[in-house]
Amino acid sequence: MWQSFVQWFADVIQWMYLLTGQIGLPNYGLAIIFMTIAIKVVLFPLTQKQMHSMRAMQQLQPKMQYIQEKYKDNPQLMQTKMMELYKEHGVSPFSSCLPLLIQMPIFIAFYQSLLNFPFSVAEHASFLWIPNIGARDPYYILALLAALTTYYQSKLSSVNPQDPTQKTMLYIMPLFMAWIAATLPAGLPLYWVTFNILGIIQQLFVNRTSKLAADTGTGLQVEAEDIPREKPAQKKTATEEIKKEVKAQEPAARRDKGGKKSSGSTKYRKEGKKRR
Repeated sequence: MWQSFVQWFADVIQWMYLLTGQIGLPNYGLAIIFMTIAIKVVLFPLTQKQMHSMRAMQQLQPKMQYIQEKYKDNPQLMQTKMMELYKEHGVSPFSSCLPLLIQMPIFIAFYQSLLNFPFSVAEHASFLWIPNIGARDPYYILALLAALTTYYQSKLSSVNPQDPTQKTMLYIMPLFMAWIAATLPAGLPLYWVTFNILGIIQQLFVNRTSKLAADTGTGLQVEAEDIPREKPAQKKTATEEIKKEVKAQEPAARRDKGGKKSSGSTKYRKEGKKRR
């Protein structure tokens, strides 16, 4: 079954090559670019949901950290509060995994189909500076492009660049992709770079249309829709509970700083004496 999938993949590449011939530009590199665009269109609904979910999860990081700190001694209650927070904001911690799982077999099938690909015309296997897309890029330009596009897309999708996990992945993933691009047939990093460029365009659109986070002044970020409005009494959401607890801690924090409330200024005392 797997070999049939790999063969189907090779047949699609060949069909895309025939398509480039019909437009007067017969080239296997161009065929791979066309195929990448087609794959991106098919996966668009999933990747769109993934990007929105990842951005929402990152925006919820301050609230998640608050819950983790507050309920660190009660893991079961912590998980309950986390699930309430996810449900309240309509996000799922697992929704970002599905597109990655789908892309893995595509990536592997692409690799295997290019290893011994039967090019109809060998001259058409060259693309720009690459002599043969079935072999490695001799100048490692695609490896550099793979690293740069992976880094830029990761930076665009990052909401809190100071987070240690996000900061580590921001540099580790581009280096990993550069190593893969330098060791595999050039057609594969060509696919990856094209996919990244399309992903960057999509991420820019998601960032532009997604709701901006507002700073509450307490170290917690909330969406604009989380700002309290007058509404009927109902069960408090996780966000409301967090904001209420933070607000309750503010007077104590001000007392610790030594703040004093004056009962009256000198000006008013003088005016009182004149009236007498």
